[in-house]
Amino acid sequence: MSIPNGINGTNGHVDGYLEAKMELDPAVEKKRERKGVVYQILMSLLANSSVLGPSMAFGYSAVALGPLMSSTSDVKIDKFQGNWIATATALGIPVGCMVSSYTMRRGRKLSLLITSIVSIVGWLVIYLAGTYEQILVGRIISGIATGTSSVPATVYSAEVASPKWRSTMVTWTSLAIAIGVLIVYVFGYTFKDNWRMVALMCALFPLISFFLTLAIVPETPIWLRDRGRLEEALQVLKKFRGIPKYVIPTPELYQELKPRPKRKKQNLLRHLLKRNALLPFGIMLGYFFFQQFSGIFVVVYYAVDIIENAGTTINPYFGAVLIGFTRLLGTLLVAFLSGTFGRRIPSIVSGSGMTIFMGILSVYLLMKDKGYVEINDGGLIPIVCVLMYIFTSTLGFLVVPFAMLGEVYPTKVKEILTGLTTCVTYIFSSITVKTYPDMEASMGRHGVFLFFTVVSFLGTLFVVFLLPETKGKTLREIEDMFSKKKVIADLQEKKMMVGLKDVSGG
Repeated sequence: MSIPNGINGTNGHVDGYLEAKMELDPAVEKKRERKGVVYQILMSLLANSSVLGPSMAFGYSAVALGPLMSSTSDVKIDKFQGNWIATATALGIPVGCMVSSYTMRRGRKLSLLITSIVSIVGWLVIYLAGTYEQILVGRIISGIATGTSSVPATVYSAEVASPKWRSTMVTWTSLAIAIGVLIVYVFGYTFKDNWRMVALMCALFPLISFFLTLAIVPETPIWLRDRGRLEEALQVLKKFRGIPKYVIPTPELYQELKPRPKRKKQNLLRHLLKRNALLPFGIMLGYFFFQQFSGIFVVVYYAVDIIENAGTTINPYFGAVLIGFTRLLGTLLVAFLSGTFGRRIPSIVSGSGMTIFMGILSVYLLMKDKGYVEINDGGLIPIVCVLMYIFTSTLGFLVVPFAMLGEVYPTKVKEILTGLTTCVTYIFSSITVKTYPDMEASMGRHGVFLFFTVVSFLGTLFVVFLLPETKGKTLREIEDMFSKKKVIADLQEKKMMVGLKDVSGG
């Protein structure tokens, strides 16, 4: 890769001298790296602020359905309509995912801005709604915003972070979602009978995010590179790595922006059918299937209802806040430990914990519903099981697959496959949310939770045998990991090393 014109400034000799002098000083190098990390963190946090408003749509149905069904509400709904209000957001999310795959090709920053605009519109429609149908429209628009927010912030973080920090920073979208869900539960607890006020408060977050993103957040170097804007990409990357403008970029910096060797022109379908695209796509779909059908999002959408039906004695709105806080706590733990433990170990621990606690809850409810034994626990066992199920789910199944979306797909097809994956994921989600009341009616509470237990167990086996590890790898190395030719080359290299070791008598 050649150095773009104008990079060296007006005096290349002075710049070269400054670079050489600075490289001799480890303290300056450390300070530069620290400055770059701080900038990466700030920009990634601002990018993820766009997720807060849309993510509140997940928990809104949990706190709004009760007031909407009450006799004092100016818009009255029945249980059937309440189920559609809960499901509407899940139905809008796949649409948003496909929109996101289109807008991301026009820019990561543009995608973040569009997400905030759509979210503001959705919340205002709900706030101003005078009929059930208008609330439904607002929920669908909010769902579209949730879909458009599900990928761009993660991809943004993955593309600006250094390999050392990427494993942590790509989990921040899930952290933002957890914060958003917790905030809407707190609003629901604070404004118990005022679903309009909750919607209005939720609208403030995307409004603030829009102006912050517009004013501060830059485009990612990878997107600029792929559009041929090499000089601009280099300048932005220098900022993300803490390198001053007047300093000549290091070879490592050029390596990060080095495009793959150009082969004969291939159409998009050809890239989509390559092994390094199909294999991660299949793995991600499998992981998301087990994520959704293990009941994680059902608990989020119906938090208040599930707390009431699980046999607990605490205030259901306060129980929802506890669920939101537990989810946030688990997500914080994952963000802190992901750089150390990677993807596989947290996912295995997560699936095992989900299986254990959901299994205990289903057995407890079976024994109680059938009257086999009298349990005088004051509702302690079910609330502990629900909270520990949520906590263990955030350690892997809830967070890891979303974090991996920004890592596993090749650059050529990243926008399409991330959008398609999340689209299919939320189709799964809409199915689980819509069918939950029917499953509860036909299978009983213990039957539904037993179903979630079985799926959690099967998902754990899937992770053990099929989920690859991406910890510590650059995006290029991850892409190569899924490439057949690269795998064969690695095997040949290992055989050669073994042969050399035998010859040398090692």
